[in-house]
Amino acid sequence: MKRHILIYIVAALFFTGCVKDEQPAPAPPAPVEYKNIVINELMTKDTVDPYYLSGTGEGADWVELYNKGNSSINIADMWITDKPGEEAKYHQIPGTEINVTTIPPQGFLVLICGATDAGGADIPTSIVDGKIFIDMGLSSTSDNTVAIYSPEKVLNDESGDFNGLEGAKSFGRMPDAGPEWATLDEKTPGSSNVGNMPAAGGLIINEFMCSNDTTFIPDGGPDDFPDWIEIYNTGETPIDIGGWYVTESLTDTMLYQIPTDIPEQTLIAGHGYLILKANGLGEGLHLNFKLGSGGDDIGLSQDGASYVDALSYGDGAGGGFPVEAPPTDTSAGRDTDGNTTWVIFDPNTELGPTPGSANGN
Repeated sequence: MKRHILIYIVAALFFTGCVKDEQPAPAPPAPVEYKNIVINELMTKDTVDPYYLSGTGEGADWVELYNKGNSSINIADMWITDKPGEEAKYHQIPGTEINVTTIPPQGFLVLICGATDAGGADIPTSIVDGKIFIDMGLSSTSDNTVAIYSPEKVLNDESGDFNGLEGAKSFGRMPDAGPEWATLDEKTPGSSNVGNMPAAGGLIINEFMCSNDTTFIPDGGPDDFPDWIEIYNTGETPIDIGGWYVTESLTDTMLYQIPTDIPEQTLIAGHGYLILKANGLGEGLHLNFKLGSGGDDIGLSQDGASYVDALSYGDGAGGGFPVEAPPTDTSAGRDTDGNTTWVIFDPNTELGPTPGSANGN
C-alpha cells in the first residue's frame, strides 16, 4: 500500500512539473523609446532672470530635453555631454528618483549645468530638491554641440552648433523637436519654444471652463451647465473638426474622437468657434470625459498621434502649455483669440467667460 502511495506522489510531482514547464514565459518589458527624447533648447549664459541661480549669485547654464512621443519616458541612466565622442566626459543622469527623471509625452525637463554652491564649488551630477544637476558647464566659445546617449552610450540626439551664441540668448529648435535650430529672443526653459503660438490657419484650444454652475451652454441636451472647451479656427478657411481627437490625458491621444457624420455641427468657420461639452456622455459634441476642477490636461490632435495644441492646468499631469486653474464659474482662455498669453475670465468683472465668442471683449 505504501508503495502505491509513493508511486502516486512521484507521478503527481512529475505531471505538476510538466505543467509548470509548459507555462509561457513572461513577456519581456517593452523597450524604452529613447529615440523620442531630443535636446530642444539650451543656454550658455543665463544672465537675465536666470532659470537657476547658483550659490555664487550667477545664473547656471541649462539644457532642455523634450519627449516628442506619446508615452512617458524615464531618462535615468542616459548620458549627456558637451564633448561628443569623448566618453571620459560623458555624464550619466542619476537613476535615484524616477518621479524626477520621467518626462511625460510632449513634456519638457530642464537639466541644470555647471551650477555651483555658495562656496563656489561645482555641484556634482545629482538630483537635489527635485532638480537634476549635471557637472558640465556650457561654453559658447569652446563648445559646439550637446549630445545625449542611451544608457548603452548609443547616440540618441545632438543639438545644433551653438558656438558663438550671444549672452542672454537661448538656442532652440523651431518648432519643438523640429529639424531647425535658431537663436531665440525669449528663452522658454520647461515650455514650448514657440510660446504656444499656433500656426495661422489651424485649430487651437482657445478657452475652457472646468467647474461650471452658472454659464449657460444650451443645446437641448441633459446638461446646460457642463464643463466646456472652446476650439477656435485661427485662419480664414473653414475647417471640419470631424475625425479629430480630444483628450484630458496626454498619454491617450485618442480618448475621444469627434464624429465625422455631423458636418453641420463640426464645421468651424474661418475665425469661428466651436464649444465641446466635457460632460462625460461620449456622443456628438459631448465628450466622454469631464474636466478636473483642481487641474487636468487638455489635448487636441488631428491624427491621433501628435498634438496640434495641448495645455496643462492646476495639478494636471503636465506636458502641455502651463495654465492657471480657473476657479468655479470662471474660465481660462487666451487674452485675445489665438494669442499666447492665458488669463482668467471672471463673470464678476468686465471680462467674463466668452464661450463661442471673442476673448477679451
